[in-house]
Amino acid sequence: MQFSKNTALIMRLHKLHLLGFRSYVESELTIDSTKRTLFYGNNGVGKTNIIEALSYLSAGRSCLRLSPDTAVRWGEMFFRLTAEIETDRGEPKTAEYVFQTSPRRQSACFINDLRTPLVSFIGTLPTIIFLPEHLDLFSGAPQGRRQFIDALLAQLFPSFPAERLEYDRVLKQRNAALKMIARNEAPMEDLTLWDETLARAALPISTKRREILSALSKELPAWVEHFGEVWQCIALDVQSRAGESEAEFLQNLRDARKRDIILETTSVGPHRDDWVLTVESRPLATFASRGQQRTALLSLLVASSSLFTEYRNERPLILLDDVFSELDLHHQEALTTSLSDAQIIMTSTHDTVPHSSLIQRRVEEGIIEDALVYSP
Repeated sequence: MQFSKNTALIMRLHKLHLLGFRSYVESELTIDSTKRTLFYGNNGVGKTNIIEALSYLSAGRSCLRLSPDTAVRWGEMFFRLTAEIETDRGEPKTAEYVFQTSPRRQSACFINDLRTPLVSFIGTLPTIIFLPEHLDLFSGAPQGRRQFIDALLAQLFPSFPAERLEYDRVLKQRNAALKMIARNEAPMEDLTLWDETLARAALPISTKRREILSALSKELPAWVEHFGEVWQCIALDVQSRAGESEAEFLQNLRDARKRDIILETTSVGPHRDDWVLTVESRPLATFASRGQQRTALLSLLVASSSLFTEYRNERPLILLDDVFSELDLHHQEALTTSLSDAQIIMTSTHDTVPHSSLIQRRVEEGIIEDALVYSP
């Protein structure tokens, strides 16, 4: 179901509690939901740790793609992250993520103190995260683009995390069958069942990716212009050999059998898909300058935020990690203007960025100082 943009509610973060997480022994932060919050300080003092903690509370994993083992403070056996959040409806909610290394390695998620499966926990705290490494999104490896879209899908569609887990499970089984066939330990006919099962599991993933990429394509032109570029015919095009239907994907799997047996891995499917941003049918990465790619990325960030309004009737928490070191003054102002109705948490090595109603908090070796309100 989709909602009118005019009725969207804003998910607000009010408190964040960190225990045994990276540089923080224990810290509880009260967040003013009506103002932007800037955490600033030198490199390596723990600013990005705050962004990473919120990514665990949003997606159940690190936005830096690191194992939770690395986030446990030295000498400790667990960490606990807790957020107190609220919608404009006045509905309070707590989200909690706990990870331990001993007595056995495991994690747990809680909503309002009730243990919740990860697939149901994802998106409890909706977020859009901007990291410096995202600047290579368009020119980098396809895996990064798949992860970008799938992270968005996991928050927009409650069914997507479970669908992706099921696809990965079946894919693993098909790859195991390919290895056995390659070693003459199983007949090729064993692939028939796995091909059919994989085709069924792939369809909802491919369908949702196409839907969201199409929705983003409609949003992008206006935002690109907002950030100072005049481009015609902007689109996000899917690059896939999986096909657009279950039957088409099943046929492609059968056509690829001999090659897959030689490679001992599945060569077609959503796990191999890609997407590309094109301008007048030309891939952006083939002609755009670093600055133009930055503009496209900012536009994609804001466009992604707007989809939460349509698909969830909520505006997400915006997390910007060291973004302003990569942006000139014009782009800084354009970004903050476009996100004027969102709650934003930022990090920077500098203590002043062009925002009104800004709360600045200095971070020093895992210690967060009291807030200072900045109103230029």
